[in-house]
Amino acid sequence: METSLGRIRLSEQIEESILSAIRSGEFPPGSKLPSERTLMEMFDVGRPSVKEALLMLERKGFVRLKRGVAPVVVAPTPKGAMNAIGDMVSAMLADSARRSEFYDLRIILETAAAMEAARRRDDDDIAVLEEALAACRASTGKGEAFRDADRAFHRCLVGVLDNSVAIALHGSLIEWGLFNPELGPKVQRIHTRVVAQHAQILEAIRAGDALGAADALRTHLFTRKDAAEGE
Repeated sequence: METSLGRIRLSEQIEESILSAIRSGEFPPGSKLPSERTLMEMFDVGRPSVKEALLMLERKGFVRLKRGVAPVVVAPTPKGAMNAIGDMVSAMLADSARRSEFYDLRIILETAAAMEAARRRDDDDIAVLEEALAACRASTGKGEAFRDADRAFHRCLVGVLDNSVAIALHGSLIEWGLFNPELGPKVQRIHTRVVAQHAQILEAIRAGDALGAADALRTHLFTRKDAAEGE
């Protein structure tokens, strides 16, 4: 591991040096990095710089930190990658045009999932979606319960893609706020409409109608997008 430091911020240099060693295979997933004290001696820096570097690596999903134990290297994951850009995305979402673009990305992902589900017509996928739809029906009019059931339906839909990157991205889009909860005084009517739209998506999937599933999905999500932008 290269331990000579230049003029850039110390913590960033330490992070990059450790990351370079991880990428080269010097510290494979599952192995332990040197302790904080050892890293302080290796780089000839104070504890704050080493601690900040390790925290940055943890946020990016490259190490796991636990008090009193040497940092453990972990294999990068799609979810870790999404976590690493979370703060940046959250800042961008304050801009309405950028937020709309991210919401459109969610629609693109779910449209692809709906079409794939219809093409496959897998009994297990359909059973999972039926269960999620039933949960939505059962929680109609119950704010938090319906929100959770609604999210679960959409997560199950994207799960059909069986693509860890798509699933992580979709989950993060929802966590970042690209999921518009159904609120307001007419919540019962809104929930009923959402359930009906979910049912249309599922019926198109069951019928093997890929274009119909895509159209139903896009109508559903664009309805909510338009409502949110008008609020």
